[in-house]
Amino acid sequence: KQKSAASVLMVFIQTNRFKETEKQYYASKVITLPVPTNDTMEISKYAGVALDLIFKTGYRYKKAGVIVSGIVSENHIQGNLFDEADRLNRNKIMTVLDKINDKYGNDTLKLAVQGTEKKWKLRQEKLSPSYTTKWSDIITVNAKS
Repeated sequence: KQKSAASVLMVFIQTNRFKETEKQYYASKVITLPVPTNDTMEISKYAGVALDLIFKTGYRYKKAGVIVSGIVSENHIQGNLFDEADRLNRNKIMTVLDKINDKYGNDTLKLAVQGTEKKWKLRQEKLSPSYTTKWSDIITVNAKS
């Protein structure tokens, strides 16, 4: 929707630093993409490459993530002479995927590497109320005279 593309991605993994009895490990890998992209399939491919480079077995990982940066306008992408991706067809696929997800809800269609079910839930026990953005969180004051 922003009509932008990422030129850099960083993948990171880490163990629970508060569990001192367990082996600790943190690693990250930054990859500069050959051509800036907003193609989910291409970003997933490079994220997998980066993860393969930093992943070590034998650790209990607590957190992992992918951060995209180097954001450029979709209209100002500098091509690469050696780029082998069929960007026109991939763009058509991503457009159809986005339209279906817009119409039927997020994750109606997704990549197989994203899995079929969400096995984790964001912990929000200490989430602050949204007094300024949600009607249900506005404080009600009862005054007696």
